[in-house]
Formats: sequence, structure tokens, C-alpha cells
Amino acid sequence: MFGEATGGILRVPNFLRAMPPRTGGTRISTSQLETVSDQVERVTLKARDLVGGHCGADLSTSLESASWSVAQCLDHLARTTNAFLPAISSAIVLAPRLTSNRALRTGALTRLFIRNLEPPYRLRFKVLAPLVPCDRGFDAAWNAFDDSQAELMKTIHSAIGLAVDQVRVKSPVYGRFSYNVYGALRMLAAHERRHLWQIQQILKALDNARLRNASYSNKINS
Repeated sequence: MFGEATGGILRVPNFLRAMPPRTGGTRISTSQLETVSDQVERVTLKARDLVGGHCGADLSTSLESASWSVAQCLDHLARTTNAFLPAISSAIVLAPRLTSNRALRTGALTRLFIRNLEPPYRLRFKVLAPLVPCDRGFDAAWNAFDDSQAELMKTIHSAIGLAVDQVRVKSPVYGRFSYNVYGALRMLAAHERRHLWQIQQILKALDNARLRNASYSNKINS
């Protein structure tokens, strides 16, 4: 079951330890970044709830040869976040302070990309080699995901008060693309929602397969 599969997952998630107190500020930009932070927090908590009650074997099982397991989805999320954060953190250091109470801008192309990331999705993207998940156990995948979420939360909060839509980062995987930092943070949050939805579909399919097998066994034995 849940504790059996993960052991350490029952501890307080790393991202909660990483969260600074709310600033209480009324800046529009602060509210925008805190919204992104809340989205990341909800993904971690929802992922934790979803894997509860499933054994390690279930969470590391792919139903089809071309599909991912839950563990692989989490590993992919960790790899993606870890690939983007160094460039984002470096750009935040260069961002000027906001001098007015204005909204941060996402950027038109980034907004379009985010829209296509949101679940339930129809458009699929080719996953480049650096972001292809490893076929490793659930515990290792969860820990990598949990650690990356904590780092992402720290990075988001480090951007508060700064004009992070005025500094850009080049995609570490698609060299021709670049985004402003606020757009990149929103994109990472949308990417997490995409794969959280995928995890839901995987677990639903596993549960349905288990019910079918149980029903078939009952018929055979009756």
C-alpha cells in the first residue's frame, strides 16, 4: 500500500519545508507569482493523494510498451524542472526590481504553448532525450520529484518583487525557443498539470484492469 510503496513519502513534503511565509503584499505581480506557487503546491499534494493506496509495483507498471508508468511521469517532471531551473535562476538574478504595481506579462507565444499543455490534451509533443524518464523504482522517482518541487517553489518565491517578464531564458531542450521568466514558470506549472492528469489516467486504467481480472477470476472459479 501507500506506506509500503514509498516509506519516506509519508513525511512532510520537501516543498512545504521550502515555502516562505506569505508576504501579504498587494502587488499584482506578487499575486501572480503566488498563484503559480499555489498551482505547484496543489500538484504535489494531488500527486501524493493519487499514489496513496497503490503498491510500488502498480506505480512502476506500464500498461503498454509505448506508455509510461506513474514513476516515469514523476521522473520526467523532475528532469524537466531540473533542466529549466538553472537558467531561470540565473535570469532572476539579472531581473530589475519592479517600479510600479503592474501585472507580469506571459508573452503571446508562451501563452499559446501553455494552452496546448493544459489537460485534457490532444496535442502530443516529442520528448527529447534529456527529458526521457528512467525506468527506476517509485521511491527514487518520487524523491526526485519532491526535491524538484521544493526547488521550484524556492525559485518562484525568489522572483517576487522583480520584473521577471523583462529577462528571458533559452529553452534548455528546444534551443530555438526562449521565454521570459514569468512565462517559463507558468509553463512549468502547466506541464505539471498535464502529467498529473496523465497519472490519473494511468491509475484509472490500472484499477479497471484489476477489476476486470478479478471479475474474470470469479467467473472461472464459480
